[in-house]
Amino acid sequence: MKPSVSLVCRAALAGLILLAGCASVPQREAQWIDPGIGTQSRFLRGEKILVACDAYDPALRQICQDRLYRDILAMGASPVMAPAGTMLLNDRELDGQLVPAAAAVGAKAIFILSLTPATTSAGSGASLGIGAFSFGGGGGGGVGLGLPIGGSRPETGFACNGRVTDVSSQRLVWTATLVAAPSPDLESQVNRLSRSMLDSAQAAGLF
Repeated sequence: MKPSVSLVCRAALAGLILLAGCASVPQREAQWIDPGIGTQSRFLRGEKILVACDAYDPALRQICQDRLYRDILAMGASPVMAPAGTMLLNDRELDGQLVPAAAAVGAKAIFILSLTPATTSAGSGASLGIGAFSFGGGGGGGVGLGLPIGGSRPETGFACNGRVTDVSSQRLVWTATLVAAPSPDLESQVNRLSRSMLDSAQAAGLF
């Protein structure tokens, strides 16, 4: 007996909802941890951590830093921001520049999130090209948008790289990269990326 049209439609709708739910969760692309500290080090548990975000847009950077601060606080650690007036240059890596500030406030580690536009969905008939960005390294990039009259609003998905640097040795001890599905709500997307990054750090035994 053939399934009814309504049953097929309901099954298809359920599949689409499931796919949308999966797409809303950032996907981990890569992860590395220093073999010297192992996978159950609890390196960050209860420690003071200097937090920072690297993004091309000041508003997005502040949203990211506020969320990262709250997420690390929820992990039971003590997040701190770089002191006011800390000078940062765009032509070099952010991590090394923050070491003196982290040491000055007694932080054990630096936790940085870097946000880079990675995936796009612009609706029917639209195209979006994103050039390469290098926020800490002084690189540049460009965004080109072609959108027909009556076209839908473009959506951007970000790649998020998380890095933990040990202040005393100035060495990278953990890093991971996540990619989020395109969304017009960048604040919610950043919130999901931050939460997922902290989940990855916890799964790696850092908390």
